[in-house]
Amino acid sequence: MSAFAVFGNPIEHSKSAEIYALFANEIGIKKEYDLKLVSKNNFENLLYNFFKLDGLGANITTPFKEHAYFLCQKLTERAKTARSVNTIKKLNNKILLGDNTDGIGFISDLKRLNWINNNNHITAMTHHDNKSMKINILLIGAGGASKGILLALLTTVVECYIHIVNRTFHKAQTLVSYCHEIGYKNVSCMPLCELADNTNKYSLIVNATTSSMINTIPKIPPTIITPLTKCYDLFYQKQDTSFITWCKKHGSIHCSDGLGMLVEQAAHAFLLWHNLLPSVNPVLNHLRSTLYV
Repeated sequence: MSAFAVFGNPIEHSKSAEIYALFANEIGIKKEYDLKLVSKNNFENLLYNFFKLDGLGANITTPFKEHAYFLCQKLTERAKTARSVNTIKKLNNKILLGDNTDGIGFISDLKRLNWINNNNHITAMTHHDNKSMKINILLIGAGGASKGILLALLTTVVECYIHIVNRTFHKAQTLVSYCHEIGYKNVSCMPLCELADNTNKYSLIVNATTSSMINTIPKIPPTIITPLTKCYDLFYQKQDTSFITWCKKHGSIHCSDGLGMLVEQAAHAFLLWHNLLPSVNPVLNHLRSTLYV
């Protein structure tokens, strides 16, 4: 029986076990990590049985993060705010602590890329450090991945205004309403079809849709991109994703996929379990070199 595991469906593509093994080897920890393919019907029972036996920690991936939120007796502030859980730790009193490391993983990767400075400003759109300038961020997508990223940006990046666009507009409206309810007014949304009429220039554009998985791009106009716009795609692959290819074609020179976020969020899960933060760059470089080899 493994001490750690990731639960999801599908799960065969997951790199969680490989990442954990690399982290554990660096720190000198010898614990087994398994992949658990589960369904909506058996997820709860299998998760509880895992922790009743030898389970110490679990990662939760698609599509069970919101379900896991309701299965934990204790929650971190990050999980409470996101209302979803991607990491669980069994405490000494057998209580399950739920956390969400997606947001901190995303922010940590932006810092690794030097897209966020020490004062938590996104690098300005001009070469001058004009701190009075409003920093506009565009978040494409309002699905499960978007909420954690949005909240992380709102709680970390100063002097920013976030616009959300989504193919299904009411999902974006729901996400904006939630942000307003918890006190963040610097966020709004618009239908994706209206983005072409928008005159904003963006410091950061985040693609939180699954478009790159099927080699397409969201219907966004190239006029929103400048040479200094940072473009981030949550999806990752060995070559540039379709979104990054499109952004480069239209002038962006600062682009990144989501592999760094994957490793960073896993590092913060490892920190929750073992009270040690492992090195990210060696693992990231290893994964990058072995993608689809």
